[in-house]
Amino acid sequence: MFGKVGSTITHWIQQYEEGGGTDRAQRETVYKKHGPERRQWLVDLYRKRPVLLLKEAKDLYALQFPGSTVSTSTISYILKEAGLTWKVLERRAIQISQADIVRFTEELMDLPWILENLVFLDEVSFDNRDMLATRGYGMRGEKLIYRGEFTRKPRVSLLCFIGIGGLLETYPTDGTFDRTKFTACCRDFALSQNVRQYPGQHSVWILDGARIHCDKNIVYYLRSLGIYPIFLPAYCPFFNPIELVFGMIKGELKKEYKENDRRDLLTVVALVLQEFGKRDFAKLFGKCGYSPRGFLPGVAFKMDLAEMPGFEMPDSE
Repeated sequence: MFGKVGSTITHWIQQYEEGGGTDRAQRETVYKKHGPERRQWLVDLYRKRPVLLLKEAKDLYALQFPGSTVSTSTISYILKEAGLTWKVLERRAIQISQADIVRFTEELMDLPWILENLVFLDEVSFDNRDMLATRGYGMRGEKLIYRGEFTRKPRVSLLCFIGIGGLLETYPTDGTFDRTKFTACCRDFALSQNVRQYPGQHSVWILDGARIHCDKNIVYYLRSLGIYPIFLPAYCPFFNPIELVFGMIKGELKKEYKENDRRDLLTVVALVLQEFGKRDFAKLFGKCGYSPRGFLPGVAFKMDLAEMPGFEMPDSE
């Protein structure tokens, strides 16, 4: 049909089995511009830091090899050729973060707490692009595409606090949160009537490892108020129930918001958030490993705690 002899097809198969891929032109271009040492450097970089963004790897490459640049698509191609797919990198990131999981578990075990103590906080952003319908009628096997005039509206950013009894407080801002805005919102919530000194209600705050969260001045300030901040392991969103809450909120927003809706987006978000104000999150907390018996990382991580390297189970009395 295509006029190719058997030897040509055999050569293609042999090239593919040797790791040459199927795109000969791209392979030759990449291999000609970036030698084996530089390609191996990128592969080793991602084996050590699997959650590194492609743009960050591009900047590190320019620092490592002055006068030479690499595109993000080339980095992606080199990783794929080396067998480092995103699934492989995800598994590698979880393996690396096991030591951090042990650290997080031991911190929670050293600090006596009950579910009413816990507060989870994080930032989230919404815009009307997130509200477009992702389901409907279309050709089988093809992705549904939104058709029609689309006007993007200003983005809404929120800092949310949740507890076992529901959504505790939200703070909106224009643009994104920086360290100053984040600190001001944490101060306002910490000094509100919803928070008491440890061991009172909402006195143990659990945050992810973002840079503005880990600022030492914020940590010292919270501890001076009798609040204990504990930081989640890197790349372990399954320990953070607020991530599940954000997914639920976005699902409700898609039902509530319409593209021709003349209401302000922040108004629609506020109406949806009211439904989460007094919602019981006990099952949600339990799904992430937080129960009246303490923290059970194996529930969310799907691994027995005793199997994690570097952790020793306490002797039962």
